[in-house]
Amino acid sequence: MTDKIKSDGSCPFSVSDNLKIEATSYDLNLEGIIIRYGSISGFRATDLVAPFHVFLMNVSDHDIAWEISSGDSMKQVLMEPNQIFFNPANVPFSRYTADHYEFILVLIEPEKMISSTPIVTNNCTFTETYHIKDPNLEYIFRLLLSEIQAGNQNGKLFIENIVSILAFHFAKNYSKEQSPGLVENVSGFTSKELEKALYYIDKNMSETFKIENLAEEFGISKFYFIKRFKSSTNVTPHQFIIKKKLERSKNLLKEGSLSLTDITYMLNFSDQSHFSNSFKKMYGMTPREFRKTIQ
Repeated sequence: MTDKIKSDGSCPFSVSDNLKIEATSYDLNLEGIIIRYGSISGFRATDLVAPFHVFLMNVSDHDIAWEISSGDSMKQVLMEPNQIFFNPANVPFSRYTADHYEFILVLIEPEKMISSTPIVTNNCTFTETYHIKDPNLEYIFRLLLSEIQAGNQNGKLFIENIVSILAFHFAKNYSKEQSPGLVENVSGFTSKELEKALYYIDKNMSETFKIENLAEEFGISKFYFIKRFKSSTNVTPHQFIIKKKLERSKNLLKEGSLSLTDITYMLNFSDQSHFSNSFKKMYGMTPREFRKTIQ
């Protein structure tokens, strides 16, 4: 059975006995948007459907361990502080956590997204997205929270303008299928620019690499850099970096002087399991198995 969040943003059941709402926009009579700030100990939802686009930002000082179900599969996801979960309107979602956490919840009706900015159309679709870490969205959500905590002292037009910025930014950077005219045509890098990007990646691959730092070298945003890089290479910077790391790891494995732990550390994989799984996904065998084939 599919449960539904009501039009006022409330659930038809108790998701937790320890839900505490500290600020809400409910009494402000805003059109098409609901904002809530609070804390909760544990959350469970099975095939929950909302008539809103649902944004949930973790404003705790710790990670939240989630179990996310999709069909017959289940995965575990860590939600870091200031990361955002997004679930599109009318798409069932199932998730569970036993953790206590603070949150900002923003619910926006699809029609509100469309009316807030001309670049959002009925052809603009969104998918369930985890691990959104976006300083712009974080700032927008905290600004909305600050305004409702102040009783909307700046008036409804102020929130309307914030929602327009939110709708524009989210559609431009996170829409699944961009309709014609939604985003300007993003050209790739020139040969010199691409050479500069690839040199920077190669030089910094063994360090804690951040796309933001590379984007700063070009004087553009992280999101625009990713679009231009993919236009030039047909892969995202992350996919390119993983591929280059794995290619380098093959050479290191052939040399035979370094342990798998050493290679994992040298190439800055999060752990040996991440290295092994990535290697197997690309080459069809684990690093250990590959090393045996060349001995």
